[in-house]
Amino acid sequence: MTGGSPAALAERDVATLVRAARTRNGVSQRDLAEKSGIGLRTLREIERGRVCAPRSGSLRRIAEALDEPALLAQVGATAGAEGEVPEDAPLVLKILGRLSATRGAAELLTGTPKQRTLLGLLALQAHQVVERDEIIEVLWDGELPDTFGQLIHTYISRIRLMLEAHTLPGAGRTAVLRRGGGYELRIEGDSRLDVLEFGRLTHEAARARAGDDPVHEQALLAEALRLWRGPLLEGAPPRLARHAAAVEHARLRVASALRLADLALARGQYEEVLAQLGPIARHEMLHEGLHARLLAALAGSGRRAEALELFAAVDRRLRVESGIEPGAQLREAQMAVLGEDAPAATARTAQPAGRSDAPSSVQLPRSVGDFVGRAEHFQVRQYLTGQGPLAAFGAAPVAVLHGPVGVGKSALTVQIAAAVSRHFPDGVLHARLRTGTPNEVRTVLRDFARALGVPTAGLPAGQAELAALYQESVAGRRVLVVIDDAPGERAVRPLLPSGPGGAALLAGRTPLSGLEGAQHFCVERFTADQSVSLLARIAGERRVLAERTAAETVAELCDGIPLAVRIAGMRLAARPHWTLARLADRLADEERRLSELVAGDLSVRERLTSAYEGLDPVLRDAVRTLARSADRAFTPAGAAAVLRCGGRQAEDLLERLVDHHLLDPPAGAGEEYAIPPLVRLHAWEQ
Repeated sequence: MTGGSPAALAERDVATLVRAARTRNGVSQRDLAEKSGIGLRTLREIERGRVCAPRSGSLRRIAEALDEPALLAQVGATAGAEGEVPEDAPLVLKILGRLSATRGAAELLTGTPKQRTLLGLLALQAHQVVERDEIIEVLWDGELPDTFGQLIHTYISRIRLMLEAHTLPGAGRTAVLRRGGGYELRIEGDSRLDVLEFGRLTHEAARARAGDDPVHEQALLAEALRLWRGPLLEGAPPRLARHAAAVEHARLRVASALRLADLALARGQYEEVLAQLGPIARHEMLHEGLHARLLAALAGSGRRAEALELFAAVDRRLRVESGIEPGAQLREAQMAVLGEDAPAATARTAQPAGRSDAPSSVQLPRSVGDFVGRAEHFQVRQYLTGQGPLAAFGAAPVAVLHGPVGVGKSALTVQIAAAVSRHFPDGVLHARLRTGTPNEVRTVLRDFARALGVPTAGLPAGQAELAALYQESVAGRRVLVVIDDAPGERAVRPLLPSGPGGAALLAGRTPLSGLEGAQHFCVERFTADQSVSLLARIAGERRVLAERTAAETVAELCDGIPLAVRIAGMRLAARPHWTLARLADRLADEERRLSELVAGDLSVRERLTSAYEGLDPVLRDAVRTLARSADRAFTPAGAAAVLRCGGRQAEDLLERLVDHHLLDPPAGAGEEYAIPPLVRLHAWEQ
């Protein structure tokens, strides 16, 4: 027997192994070449030992075509990886997508299809014992070969060899351990298996949510979802893809994406929603929650036609594949998109149902035609239409919108009411309160009672009797009561419907925190993208996009207040010869900014004056004193020094100003209260 170099021995061993494996499987060279995609001539040269260092990809395809576990084991040194393996790169296993084992940019060969399936099964349940019966079921699904025990042992041995060959000295260990009648994959370090890293990040996101830190929560969820490169174990046999652990991980992915979408929608980050949900929705084609949020994101980014096309496509799939119609979530999202275009028309065409004497009209003011979508729209609609926590107790849901002056509460209220009006076929009752005095409340009660069919002659004079008659008339009816500029709890309580079927939507400057059973929704300032979108709809999209940087500056100087942005857009529309940069320069002058934010009868200063005059004298003095301070943000101790009062009294004053949205609350522990720029400029004038 002649000797030779290690390389020559490896070449002859490869040749012998390939030839022996093909013969053992009863496959001709021509059939193997066709099945593996290797050229027939190349295969013949490999079997004759004439190929110097056969390509690892070719050997892998041959081994996979023959389903031969011994082949790759013996040629591991020759067929160890696709590409150069960095010496200092750790081994990383990935199953959130196609199964792969990598070191740096090099992908390692993981054996035959069944060996990869077993590795995927172990990785899917890392740090858990996988019993032999489960391995048999996943690998062979009832078609058990006589040598199944030896094959399992061989697959495990080959996986161990691969893991050991690529474990760096001193680095965390990755190994397959024997545990009774099963096996366990142990990995030191979550980052070395993507599904463990995903679990760690989502756990951290849950902690951020519990700590009321939505910005950090969103960042963690985005990082977690970026680990997914496709469906879990993409390309794996169906019996592995249907495994309970795989189904649960896929569910967690969808749940994380939905939560991220809600957070992003709340901040007006519509492109983020589309980027995160789009790839998942392609594989979850009938998931209504995913597609409802995609509709909201498309509509919010101005792509309403695409949103309606998406709804139509999902509608067709549901009817053809499942024989069902779209559910409430998807229908609500569709109505929201339609409502963006013609909410008033939708409201006018709502048909009354139920009692024959039900009101036939929807009492809503005209809605704005350039409404910019926002997350609160979707959230409040869901609550009013039966998704709220009080629905199970038969209580009428009461939603309270509150937010800063000029933030768009009234416009949002009209849009929401129009969008949900079809859920209240007995009518929509609307009133705007200005003072909340008993006389004003009595007038509204009389108007509501008449709208419910009570003859004018039968209306009592006293408020208590009138309220009782109104409650009797509204009881059991599916009526939505909408109150704008709600001045306080006492004024609105007599107007709220009681019992199941009805609902109330209130908007005011303060949260109405003393209102029993109410759900509170803070209407946030616009993001930069939302502000620019509103500018474009009013002043012209092409004009705004041509000066995007200046548009963002205008949005910043308007502090994200929709009223201020609207006024800026109207001034631009009325002055086509102005550039956005010119308007930005004018707004940059703090002494004149409020004077610039006037268009016709719309004035930011007038709205702020109304809010200021509605404060009690102590709060007026406090906001004026804080505005004139050199500081623009305050701790309670700092505010106490400025206001010349005790620390507890200063904190109480700050919190009362937060309730009136004249101060921004601290973003987190140790942060400061901040006075919004437009509020500061107005208070400085007083």
